[in-house]
Amino acid sequence: MLTEAWKNKRQLYKVPPKQGLMLSGSEIRRLIEMNVLRIDPFSPDSIRENGIDLKIGNEVAVLLNNPIPLDPDRLNEVDLNEYYKVLSLDSSFVLQPYMKILVSTLESIKMPDDIAGLIELRSTFARLGLSIPPTVVDAGFEGQITLEVHGGAFPVILKRGVRFAHIVFYKVEGEPVPYRGRYQGQRGVTLPR
Repeated sequence: MLTEAWKNKRQLYKVPPKQGLMLSGSEIRRLIEMNVLRIDPFSPDSIRENGIDLKIGNEVAVLLNNPIPLDPDRLNEVDLNEYYKVLSLDSSFVLQPYMKILVSTLESIKMPDDIAGLIELRSTFARLGLSIPPTVVDAGFEGQITLEVHGGAFPVILKRGVRFAHIVFYKVEGEPVPYRGRYQGQRGVTLPR
């Protein structure tokens, strides 16, 4: 139970609510205006009620059906061109039934060290049968985002620049540990490293 003195201090200093909660659209807009959260290119109409819509970028990588097992611990010893076909996305791409691809976002994001994100498909694409695995964007991450997309029961046209995914943001509770991993600064579709 909060003491009366603490309640007064909290009101006086406008202590923010408990961390770990999803940020609202107005809070996201404030962070962008303060240059704390950076998105490039940024379109103000991409801000939604509690997140930002992301667009399909300039590249797609088709996962090829290769029967040779791929060892994640030995990626540097393998020619990934035998497992992926990277294509420039000039206008559109037809995602065939049950096909798996990687796409990049058009936007590059620079996350603050104390905010993380979670990406899902926009509802329209999910209703077309497409899916993506849960995609976490760590606090401190910077770069374009590579998403794995799974095709559904029928072909779907994916167009460059179309609002495709949605990212929601969360305050990190406790002492944040910013991302400094191997995908930091990635541009375009980034294959596994």
